[in-house]
Amino acid sequence: MDWPRENMGISEKDFRNVFKYEPKVSRVVKIMSTDPAPAIDLLETPEEWEDWLDVKLPSPQSGPSGLVLILARRPGHNRVSQDDMGRELPSKLERSATFPDEVGVMPDSEKGPVPSQNGRRSASTMPFSMETFKLISRRFFMHGSIARVVNRSDVPIFSRAELHMGSPEGPAYPAYVYNCRSSNAWERDLALSVTHFPRSRLTYAVMFGCPASVEQNVIDRLLVSMAEASHPLLLPGIFAELERNRHMEIVESTMDSIEESIFRLDNRKPTENQMQDPELETRNCKERSAWLDTTYLRNGLQSWRKQLEKMLEHVEELKDQSYSRPELGVTWKLLNKLNMDETSAEQTKGIENSGIAQFWEKEECYKQCTRVSMKIKDRLKCIIDEYEEKIRECTMRVDGVAMATQWSHGETNVEIALAAGRDSRHMRSIAVVTMVFLPGTFFASVFSMGFFNWLPEDNDSVISRYFWIYVLATVSTTLITLGAWYYFIVWRQKRHRFTSDEEHYIL
Repeated sequence: MDWPRENMGISEKDFRNVFKYEPKVSRVVKIMSTDPAPAIDLLETPEEWEDWLDVKLPSPQSGPSGLVLILARRPGHNRVSQDDMGRELPSKLERSATFPDEVGVMPDSEKGPVPSQNGRRSASTMPFSMETFKLISRRFFMHGSIARVVNRSDVPIFSRAELHMGSPEGPAYPAYVYNCRSSNAWERDLALSVTHFPRSRLTYAVMFGCPASVEQNVIDRLLVSMAEASHPLLLPGIFAELERNRHMEIVESTMDSIEESIFRLDNRKPTENQMQDPELETRNCKERSAWLDTTYLRNGLQSWRKQLEKMLEHVEELKDQSYSRPELGVTWKLLNKLNMDETSAEQTKGIENSGIAQFWEKEECYKQCTRVSMKIKDRLKCIIDEYEEKIRECTMRVDGVAMATQWSHGETNVEIALAAGRDSRHMRSIAVVTMVFLPGTFFASVFSMGFFNWLPEDNDSVISRYFWIYVLATVSTTLITLGAWYYFIVWRQKRHRFTSDEEHYIL
């Protein structure tokens, strides 16, 4: 089966066909447990990338815990200078103890659910050359499944796999591989590749398609999550927050559009005036588009909610796997008997040699991971609840458009019925006038024919002997007319229905 394979990198075919390359500056964020502050670098040239990867990139075998994140800049966004970033970072660090004021807020220039017009998959465009990206993918232990995730740009995805990852020339270690993708049906779609090594609690990640505002948003969130940097689901959780912000903006804008359509349906003009309105077709097209956009948005929210539920399930899985309570052959009964305050130096040394010190270290790691997992779990539940509410709002608006359309059609049908009633009254008047004048008109036509001689002379008859021709022609023409009407209107339709029913019965 086509499941994720062990230690599989990105193939040469995917490097050429899936990803595009426009070299430009990118940010790299490194948060290590041994450093009191994060390190943020701006890299652009291949030489800068090679030097940084050789000198500053930690190893999953001997490096400290933490995370290393590359924020791959989206094409078309301005470059951030090193000086601007240097002036900006200290102020962020000063208030890193509290939640940033600007977290989750996008500038006005980037707000709004503007659909992608040209279908360009910006998340697949890398801000470095192909050779540099190959080097990064190897050094960051990127799994080859990220190529498929990036390529499926119209489908939101969260996937996780427990594999062995390592460099081609080195050993492989147990790792969690996460891939995240947001739909490109709207602007600011992103992709994320995360490889986490539980043994060293070190995370390597690349976020694709980052606008400048998203870059700063991610950095702000990492600054307030320094202690949680070694948790494997920190970056997927931040990805969920970014997607939540994007979806909330899209929902608000779409709700305004469809509510405007409902208002127009409730305050429509009479049918006679609508038929004379030159903008009728344009307005109807906008209303249909608003309904389709809302329905598509609801489907997108439901799809992403399903991915969040998968992420929530994985939080529970972490408790039963690599981040479960450690067992080093030392029972809790023995630990409870030990009185560390009264233990001599020789006993303490013996305890360390027996592995209890290592046990306490891993026990503390377990407790910290459990606390962070509970935070992520609670936050994911809150986000899922928000999505449930927005899905219900979309459903209510879609149903509201359907109801308003039905009311509009009902009012139109009433107008048609009233107009038909008026026409019926007019036809009754015409019928009455016809019945009054028809006998006189008929007899006037008959008596005015040359078949009658009202002043006959000697041996002349009053009625012509050719009067039978009139009777014969009238009767024949009437019969032919009635026969043609019966053939085309009655018999042929009955025959067509009989043939259709017979064919349906045979099938």
